[in-house]
Amino acid sequence: MGQSVSRQINTLIIGAGHSGLAAAYQLKQRGIEFLIVDAKARVGDNWRKRFTDLTLFTPNGINQLPGFVAPQSRGEFQTKDEFADYLEDYATLHGLPVNLNERVVVVRQSGKEGFYVETDKARYQAERVVIATGAFKDGYRPVAITHNDVAQYDVAQLALNQFERQSILVVGDGASGRQVAKSLARNNRVSLAQGTPRNLIKPKILGLSIFHWLRALGLLRLPKRFKLAKWLKQRDPFPDTAINDSALQRAGVRLLPKLVEYTQVARFANGANKTFDAVVWATGYRNRYDYIELAGHAIDPLRLENGDYEAQGLYAIGMAWQHNRASGLIYGAEFESTALANKLCQPNRLVR
Repeated sequence: MGQSVSRQINTLIIGAGHSGLAAAYQLKQRGIEFLIVDAKARVGDNWRKRFTDLTLFTPNGINQLPGFVAPQSRGEFQTKDEFADYLEDYATLHGLPVNLNERVVVVRQSGKEGFYVETDKARYQAERVVIATGAFKDGYRPVAITHNDVAQYDVAQLALNQFERQSILVVGDGASGRQVAKSLARNNRVSLAQGTPRNLIKPKILGLSIFHWLRALGLLRLPKRFKLAKWLKQRDPFPDTAINDSALQRAGVRLLPKLVEYTQVARFANGANKTFDAVVWATGYRNRYDYIELAGHAIDPLRLENGDYEAQGLYAIGMAWQHNRASGLIYGAEFESTALANKLCQPNRLVR
């Protein structure tokens, strides 16, 4: 690592999303020195650059970050751009120090000195490092495509207006895949490759959001070790915002079984073969942390998210089901950031 240390810092937070900003707010309230670094040009750009029609599926009332007002929106749910602006306003209001346009290259443990963190602009020495890069950072593609004429896109970075009268295959029928397929079907011939059956639930019960009831019943913060929480995680239900199979078919989306392989043609689980102009991947995420080294070794992502490296000064926040269903939601940011900040306030007991 050729650069000299640019700055020594108590806590370095990687990622200026809702979890990283909430953690920063809590640390500032407790007088703990910190700095946030983020690879994007503006706070909130991770949301701004997602697909055009994306909206949050959680209601504004449970998306409030600590020390701020509840989000507002023109529609029932915030758009991606409205929430991006909300994050930017939050960082500005609280004067949170964020170094933008700065991508982390490596995080390396350095004995009793903590961590050396090298970015494409600077080199830091930090006592503790908080990974706040989000629950949905690195897209996952389960099937390799060897047909060079097929354009491929990840659902998170998709501009819907770039397609017109094309034959498009959306792979993955979670909430994002279904939303994208329905939107693309306005001007294109769209097929949706489905995998295991999905569990869609009514978005409202007795006029109130399903998330109102989940919060009231304590299910969003039910510890993941509980049997009921494990059952909910396995079923992975999400609100049916007019994206059920019948609604998709009425919108012109053709439903297909699981994609098995894609060589010269796409082959599906029922033996059908088809060709497409483009493939949109909406098959989930497998977050990678290959830029982090502890004792000269790569870390285990599951152990990071389970908190196994906290004794060494490496923390994570905002991961899906890190502690409960709320952990990866905006709703969980206040509770997760409070718990993290309380840990960082404790006497130094780091194991080196």
